[in-house]
Amino acid sequence: MFKFLFVCYNHGAGGENLAVRLSAHEKFTTLAHDMMGDRTWSYDVFEKLFLKPFDADWKNKVKDIEQNDLIDVIPSHYSPTTLRQYFPDELYVVINYPTSPQAFKSYKDGIYNKVWLSKHKTLQQKVGYWKTNTIKPITRENLKALNQDITNGEIECLINELPNTEQNIKKIFESKFLQAKERFSYVEDEKLLVIRYEDLNDISGLQADINDRLT
Repeated sequence: MFKFLFVCYNHGAGGENLAVRLSAHEKFTTLAHDMMGDRTWSYDVFEKLFLKPFDADWKNKVKDIEQNDLIDVIPSHYSPTTLRQYFPDELYVVINYPTSPQAFKSYKDGIYNKVWLSKHKTLQQKVGYWKTNTIKPITRENLKALNQDITNGEIECLINELPNTEQNIKKIFESKFLQAKERFSYVEDEKLLVIRYEDLNDISGLQADINDRLT
């Protein structure tokens, strides 16, 4: 029996939302989450370790999770290739990078509108966003700013120590978008399932494939 289902995806591809939808399966533990407008903010058993910037020491930071009767769903920006070094026998779902120009534009616009222009409800969530996007420590002044009504794009300005302007938010966004080097493009195997970014509105086929792997 699998212990984990890792949902692997490039930043902004909708992996947390997909993970929550998949976790409704009777053999999975329902993934705790909040909705922030159109964005899903999940709380996985590894405390978002695999959504934070890559840490070369990540294997030593993996919590020991006891096996139970249900499978835990884990959203991840780490690739299956990386995760399989530590979790070789688990189940994986990958959202493959968009291939058509229309899907690519939708993907890029979605990141900016649904992530960068959205807001978190609590200070804890804003701190969580900070920690998933930088290894910089948070100062007392940063905390004061985070405690205000602030978008994720404005948090990015704080991280980069730039004035909070629309021009700077777009500049940082374009820079980070271009720096995203790995674009997931995987082929299915016995323990790895793939869904195209373009097909995320209808996951019935993916759910059927997961059922096949669990029986």
